[in-house]
Amino acid sequence: MMIKRLFSFVMAAVALAACKPAVDIDAPTIAWSGNTQFSTVELSFDKSEIISVTAPAKIETLTLTLGLGSYGLLANPYISISNNKGVSGKSPVFDLINDAATAAFMSGLDIPAGQNLRGQTVLDLDLVAILKSLIQGQVVENNSTFSIDINLTDQAGKAITKVAKFHYTAAPSFTWTDNPGFETVDLNGATIPSKLKISAPGKVAELTVTLEYGADPILADYVKNRTTSSSMVIDLINDTMVADSFKEFFPTGKSVQDKTDVTLNFGFMKDRSYDMSSSLNVFTVRVVDKNGKEGVAQLKFKKN
Repeated sequence: MMIKRLFSFVMAAVALAACKPAVDIDAPTIAWSGNTQFSTVELSFDKSEIISVTAPAKIETLTLTLGLGSYGLLANPYISISNNKGVSGKSPVFDLINDAATAAFMSGLDIPAGQNLRGQTVLDLDLVAILKSLIQGQVVENNSTFSIDINLTDQAGKAITKVAKFHYTAAPSFTWTDNPGFETVDLNGATIPSKLKISAPGKVAELTVTLEYGADPILADYVKNRTTSSSMVIDLINDTMVADSFKEFFPTGKSVQDKTDVTLNFGFMKDRSYDMSSSLNVFTVRVVDKNGKEGVAQLKFKKN
């Protein structure tokens, strides 16, 4: 009886194994390092996103369809095949093998392209490098989305397509009320522009105000006496002493963390100025959001 049960178990295991589809080891593949499910990721121009293309039967065609929305026309100068150019309602297509203009663009990014790519079996594509070259420097709207369709065909006629999706959250930015050009402020003025507005769509994770070296000694002592480590770095999130010392001017702790809008008031500079010399006083404001994107601004005050 025991032998019969064992035999039935073995036969069932064999039948189950037979039902599993065979893995085609020669089929082309497209893999995203660190993102096996091809989930949407936050676009950061400082971070590479590598797509690995493999084709054991050798690459025949490889194209990238660029879903750039209103930024699609930026790709057209790097496309010589007229049918692949982007127009209203149609995304541009980079043909990495057959389009000489696209191949030259890719080569400039150290990505192999052109006729020599046909017949190869492996290729790494840095998608962020491509997007960065096309849209960095443009005014990219917060909450934008981009996609790249990777279309691969091998010389055995097998094809595969994967879609990489990116979301863009704008980096922290600054507006200095009454001083949009961030000019050096004369502390002898009757009033001084003192309010700095911070916009952080990705939510504040770190926020510091640093008084740079070379500042007036009276001002330096003022700052040092109000930080836990007698530092000229005012940590508005983690320093509990700062929370009490600067509460009239700066929001701190939980009233700052995870916020998208923060206002800092440098009005204390007017009161300090009466005993100060003519030294240039520079504050560096640094914000890092929860996506790791950074914004830096400098505010300069001088008693002329």
